[in-house]
Amino acid sequence: MRNIGLLFIFLAALAQAQVTLSLDQFDFGDVLTTTDKELAVNVTNTSSAAVVIDEVTVYNTDFTYAVPNATIAAGGTEKVRVTFKPRHNVAYNSELIFVLNNGSQFRIDLIGNGKYEGTYYSSTFNKSYQDLKDELKTILAAGYTNLGYSGARDKMYGDIDNVAGKVTCVYTGREATFNTRSGANSVSFNCEHTWPQSLFNQNEPERADIHHLFPTDNNANSRRGSYPFGEVTGTPSWTEGGSKLGGSTFEPRDQQKGATARAMLYFAIRYQDYSNFIDGQEAILKQWHLDNQPSAWDVQRNEKIFGYQKNRNPFVDHPEFIERINIIGATDTKPLIKEANTAQSAIDYGLVRNNERKNIYIVNTGNTDWSGVSAATTSAAKLKIVSSASSAAAGEALLVVVDFLGLPNGDYTDNLIVNLNDEAGKIITIPVAFSIGTAGLEDIDGNKVHVAYNAISQKILLTKLPEDAVQVEVWNSGGQQILLNDISSVLTDIPFHGHRQGLYFVVVKTKSEAYTAKILVY
Repeated sequence: MRNIGLLFIFLAALAQAQVTLSLDQFDFGDVLTTTDKELAVNVTNTSSAAVVIDEVTVYNTDFTYAVPNATIAAGGTEKVRVTFKPRHNVAYNSELIFVLNNGSQFRIDLIGNGKYEGTYYSSTFNKSYQDLKDELKTILAAGYTNLGYSGARDKMYGDIDNVAGKVTCVYTGREATFNTRSGANSVSFNCEHTWPQSLFNQNEPERADIHHLFPTDNNANSRRGSYPFGEVTGTPSWTEGGSKLGGSTFEPRDQQKGATARAMLYFAIRYQDYSNFIDGQEAILKQWHLDNQPSAWDVQRNEKIFGYQKNRNPFVDHPEFIERINIIGATDTKPLIKEANTAQSAIDYGLVRNNERKNIYIVNTGNTDWSGVSAATTSAAKLKIVSSASSAAAGEALLVVVDFLGLPNGDYTDNLIVNLNDEAGKIITIPVAFSIGTAGLEDIDGNKVHVAYNAISQKILLTKLPEDAVQVEVWNSGGQQILLNDISSVLTDIPFHGHRQGLYFVVVKTKSEAYTAKILVY
């Protein structure tokens, strides 16, 4: 019998867990934004004990993953599936990082190209900011057919905005029966220029561009006048059908906010920001656009307009374009985004062997490449730096390789420090804990107990329990008991929510023995 008393034998894993991946890069090729593509990697456990995939981190939400079984038996293989469903027609470059329950990290490089159906927007591939604005302007002008102001209204009243003979005011919701310009006049309807005519001197083709023309009640049109759009606060001076006028701000009803925003965004791209009219409205217009995605009616209207004037509203076809444009009304300089992320904020390797190497990945999640990254250093010189990459392209991972060479048996803590001040505006510090021992943990009492902490589920995982296990205790590093549970041999996990980050000690008791392990909560 082993009686540990006050002596804790630190057990982070019962074997030197190791996995191999069947490939280290997923190249999805070209994938349409209307579809998705799935690839799979085989994760094989080459050790003599089960391992647990504690975490899987992906750094772009257009990639998703599925892990059918997080626990991989000794010698077993599990498939991890990754699905690529692009939202943008751009080149994607990201990373997927695996973290095992012993702190080991593995990565898969994720690359692919999002593509739009058809050829209308094909020249916008991988363009953003001013480059995208310039390209959209070229596309919208190419092949444009100017119907003239009379012709534009004829198409709008007679077909585009006519449903079974009825036309609806976009601001008030009032319906009227007509299909001609003279019919509109007879029922007090006219044509709203979302971008006011006075700002471009009623010039063609701006005046006749149906993408910013809408049928309106005469009074509602007059109330709007040339006021900018925005949210009316306080008591409005006029309201009808949900639209409001307050001071010098006009707020369309909710049903029209998205269409109004997209008409304004289109006009500023297609022509220019006449009189800097969009400047003060841009933020609220973008918000309305995002909050009110194109309806079936908006899509149908866009198609009908294309049939007549041979160009489209890109923000109806691809609302996500706005995510790649920083400023509509002025020159759009690419913003500099400096950011770095790690799969683990703290690492507990448990028992390791001298000369055992571990990979630690730091992912460049900004939009500029890293170069000249200073070598990783450690504060206590316990963790040895084998190598550290000095560069990483945007979307790629910078690799730091560490080992534990030349240390006597014992328990150690250290800090891995990577200076990314120039590249990401920060210094990354990762606390690292590990133990050195000459005998493998698998030799302790026939591999009876395996204790691990799952940061995702916030549970303590217990496997290989002795048949006569009766109790589990958890103590903090200050010697305070914070959990006491009766257990059975069938129990595999214990909830461990709401506890501070740090080192904890897990004691599994049988009727005659006690086994102790340490876990790092993070």
